Amino acid sequence: MKRIRGRGRTVIALALVLAVLGMLAAKCPGDKVAVRAVARGVMTPAPFFVRLGTDIAIGAAMDYIAGEVGGGDPGLYGGTRDAGYCDKAKLVEFLEKPENRDKAKEWAEVEGLDDVGEIRGFVKKLTPVLLRADTLVKNHDFDKKKGKRKAFDALLEAGIAVLVDQLGRPAVQCSCGNPLASFKDDVDDAKVEFDARNKKWPSYDSEKVAKVKAAPEDDPVEVFQLVDVEDPDAGLAREAGTDGTEDEVLPVAPDIGGPSVAPSDSPTSTPTAEVATVPDVQDLPLGDAQVALEDRGFQVTWTEEVTDAATPGTVVGQSPEPGTEAPADSLVTLTVASAGTGTGEPTPGDSGGEGTGGTAESGGAGADAGADAGASDSGGLFGGTADGG
Repeated sequence: MKRIRGRGRTVIALALVLAVLGMLAAKCPGDKVAVRAVARGVMTPAPFFVRLGTDIAIGAAMDYIAGEVGGGDPGLYGGTRDAGYCDKAKLVEFLEKPENRDKAKEWAEVEGLDDVGEIRGFVKKLTPVLLRADTLVKNHDFDKKKGKRKAFDALLEAGIAVLVDQLGRPAVQCSCGNPLASFKDDVDDAKVEFDARNKKWPSYDSEKVAKVKAAPEDDPVEVFQLVDVEDPDAGLAREAGTDGTEDEVLPVAPDIGGPSVAPSDSPTSTPTAEVATVPDVQDLPLGDAQVALEDRGFQVTWTEEVTDAATPGTVVGQSPEPGTEAPADSLVTLTVASAGTGTGEPTPGDSGGEGTGGTAESGGAGADAGADAGASDSGGLFGGTADGG
């Protein structure tokens, strides 16, 4: 019998070692992937950008969608016709500044761009929407010390504003400018982890988590058919790359997996809301301001501003301005003073309990609502805004 000696024996041994290591590294059936929960209105720990956009509670427009869904499916996203939630121009301006070159390079690489010079053209083609279901993505914070991105798997709560690309994939988280990529594992492999800043939201259901599958590259999305989150029985047709100011009204809300809906011939097919005067709620605690606005029929969302000039939880700004005439069911965005470090967790003040920043919806920002990290008690897969901003 011929014996294996010297180098041959070493080669075989090395092959066996590599085979064993490969088996150990291979993902076994049933293994779970750690996924960080990201609640609506809560900033990630080390964002690329601060306050690029605003999340919003989407109420009855939530749609429990499970598994993998197509990026161009009608009803996958939703929108409103009266406010913007993602400022594309501000994102480009920020990334083109020389002092943000490191961030721009990392951001461009995540998005698959060859150079930072391609950012402007890429962002121009993105479309602002809101998630209508809890959605799995690959998120990216920015490590300032290393000047590098930090990737982590994330579950974004329904109601979070994102920019999506021409294949319908979430590409940017609007509240922080973080670049997003696709979640690579199966939905069932996700193990969602909540924490003190991102507490489990009331609508969360581990069996109703979604991820987005890109539309075919040879058939990109030309028009996104959105659910109107202010009127869930209706819809909006938003041309890809637009900000929502030219949305066409759909007579009925599009359904996931259903046929496309033809736009209405006349915008008058949607009833005109009663007009009301926006009250002055500046200097009021957030809870009191919310009550005052909702008594007039307005919807309320808020962002925070770190300042020592006002009591934490106090309203220091509002849009539209006080005295403005606006549809009674439209959205008013409040700026709330925060003494923190910009984590997206303003204190609602004397009237509001201990809510954490994000979007207010009917019922106030009291202790029960606030305990859920700014989460609403309802959500859905994607929603969006009419003027995108």
